[in-house]
Amino acid sequence: MHIFTFFRKSFFKRLFILAPACCFSYVCGLGAIISGIVYDESDKPVEYASVRLSSEDSKYIKGGVSTEKGVYFIDGLENGKYIISFSCVGYESQSIPFEISNDNNLNLNVNLKTTHTSLDEVVVTGDRFIRTADGLKIYPDKQQKKHSGSGFDLINNLMIPGVSVDVAKGSVRAFGGSVAIYIDGMKSDYREMQQLRPEDVESVQYMEAPTGKYAGDNASINIILKKRTSGGYVSIDALQRLGYLNGDYNLAARYYNKNTQYTLYGGIDYNKINGNRLDKQETILFPLEPIDRNYATAGSRMSNNNQYAQFRIRNKNDRRTLRATFNFLRNATPEDFTSYMLTYSGNTIGNRRVDASQNTVTRNYQYNLGLSGNFKLSHNQMIDASASATASRNHYDYCYTENNEAAISNTLENLYNFQGNINYIKNFNNSNSLTIKLFELFNVSSADYRGTDSSWQHLWTSETILFAEYARQLWGIASLRLTPGMSAQVYRQHGHDRVSKFGPRAQIVFTLKPARNQFIQLNGSYGNSYPELSYMNGATQQVDMIQQKKGNPNLKQTKLTTAMGVYGIGFKRLNLQAMLLYNGADDLPLPSYFIEKDMLVQTFDGNGIWRQLNGSLSATWTPSNIFNMQAGGGYMYNRYSRVADLSAACWYATLSANIYLKDFAIFLRGATPQKAVSLELETVKTIWQYSISATWSKGPFRAEVGFNNPFLKHPYYDMNILLPVYNSSSRRYSKTDSQSAYLKLSYYFDFGKKTKHDKVNIDKTINSGILKAN
Repeated sequence: MHIFTFFRKSFFKRLFILAPACCFSYVCGLGAIISGIVYDESDKPVEYASVRLSSEDSKYIKGGVSTEKGVYFIDGLENGKYIISFSCVGYESQSIPFEISNDNNLNLNVNLKTTHTSLDEVVVTGDRFIRTADGLKIYPDKQQKKHSGSGFDLINNLMIPGVSVDVAKGSVRAFGGSVAIYIDGMKSDYREMQQLRPEDVESVQYMEAPTGKYAGDNASINIILKKRTSGGYVSIDALQRLGYLNGDYNLAARYYNKNTQYTLYGGIDYNKINGNRLDKQETILFPLEPIDRNYATAGSRMSNNNQYAQFRIRNKNDRRTLRATFNFLRNATPEDFTSYMLTYSGNTIGNRRVDASQNTVTRNYQYNLGLSGNFKLSHNQMIDASASATASRNHYDYCYTENNEAAISNTLENLYNFQGNINYIKNFNNSNSLTIKLFELFNVSSADYRGTDSSWQHLWTSETILFAEYARQLWGIASLRLTPGMSAQVYRQHGHDRVSKFGPRAQIVFTLKPARNQFIQLNGSYGNSYPELSYMNGATQQVDMIQQKKGNPNLKQTKLTTAMGVYGIGFKRLNLQAMLLYNGADDLPLPSYFIEKDMLVQTFDGNGIWRQLNGSLSATWTPSNIFNMQAGGGYMYNRYSRVADLSAACWYATLSANIYLKDFAIFLRGATPQKAVSLELETVKTIWQYSISATWSKGPFRAEVGFNNPFLKHPYYDMNILLPVYNSSSRRYSKTDSQSAYLKLSYYFDFGKKTKHDKVNIDKTINSGILKAN
């Protein structure tokens, strides 16, 4: 598990105390206020409408945007005559003259008329991002949607300041953590994002300070789709890679019947890779005599395959949205084999060379049923609720051999999971809101270990999180979010007493918009996290002839502290964002090694300390609709202590550019190497990453060809572990990091009225509580 997936929230207490003082000059002498609600022709609120205030001679004074409820608010007005203008994509602009006298406040509501221009015909010029109370509202242009093959492609092509997207892995990150993705206000996942057809996207909301139903997220993106009530589609896509054998094939179908939509999709993918290499030197500091081991890879081969299917029903009306989903997933690794020339050396044993090999075989099945709903109780109250149940059956077979000796493990696990979530949201006047959120995660793992070390392990865990968030708008230019809460974990490992742990949680976020094109955010949190199931396992696995791996049922609750400051400014064609981030973790479970009965034993020590400091700068430049560019970079420092004293620091940079030429588009990506210490206490130096791809899109046909690291034949990752009783230095080469090319083709067929189309893929991850030797 990578360290950067471990932390999600932020805390900046000292800076928050200073922040209101920085705003004092805005509070004094506010003057008169003009406020109101922006409606459409049917008296429904228009969200994120642009509001512009100018003098009688049309000189710009200040501006803003309406909230999700259509409310706008402009203060600091002196006596005099003004013009206020309202505009929004899909509506006719409207300008209204008014006068302020005797410092009296004015309430002015407005109704905007709908235009007959399709969003696909809109050409976005000037400011690409509309700043809102909690982030940005973005209307993708026709070229960005046309040359995106998935939801991740689209977010990547939007080049949102401070947001990084790994399209291949399906991850979106901002502010040092993951970004939660929603589609039409309902939580999405990797599968839905890969399925999403960008041409059907109407707009994208990016929330830097999520509130309401999005409360608790580090940052949120809500993708709003065009509304459809009839018709359907069938789509297919296929990807084939050269350089190593990899294929991905998917089929999807969707049908709309008034307020109900039915979706069915499935697919397969496979990998077959030969020639990966791991060369490693390690020293085990046994009390009587250190032993050195030198691994030289003689050969390797790996193959895996995945199959999936999903059926979903969704029904929506003005009062509520209901969704039911059934998933089936199978993944298998029939072979993951590596052979070594292994050399032992020491004062007593001298040099001894042996033939060694290891092979891992896995088979996993997962069934999942999910139910969710949004319910509007009144015009200002809402409940979000979701529940899912998952059953998994995991097979894990491991075999390590040295000459005529072997270490064998055959494990069968049944894993059951339940997740429940309920949110209550109440909106008050002036865009203030209260959110109460309750989350429950329950796991039961039962595993039968057979082989060199046999045992039966049974573990159940329950984790509950409860918090309330109050969000308040301040002075028309700032907002404050206060989120107190608590979490509890109860678990029991077979043969051990039940353990109960409780901990407080708190988050505070202060956001200031000193001008229409600027924002400042001070963000901080204190929270906690609990170890993974496999860490708390009581099993023992034999890794090789002199090494074992053990779980630890007595790990502690990890305490998390985060602090962040962000400043963003946008010009007509250039957007900049600077961020300073601090992450800390105490009582963090980390690998620990000790000697026991002539064996090196790896387990987990729950006393670890981790600190990280990250400063970054991101810039998005859009000189024209043909060319867009995003660049970012910064400095990152990581340090671990107590269990081990390790640190690493590096400068890093990324660059991406998009070129749109009608039916064709070219995409360039690049990233410098990084150096960091992982949760495995391994200091890793990564490689250069760069790629070039091109797409052609015409009607229902789309073709994409790409090249990854075209000039890197043998890229190596350098990895080191330096601990009191165990040291290692290794170099890893993987075919997936070397030069490769791919071709992806897709086609869709509409029936009935035009509808949304999906690109299909799947999250192949199946959870497991098995303690694995490798």
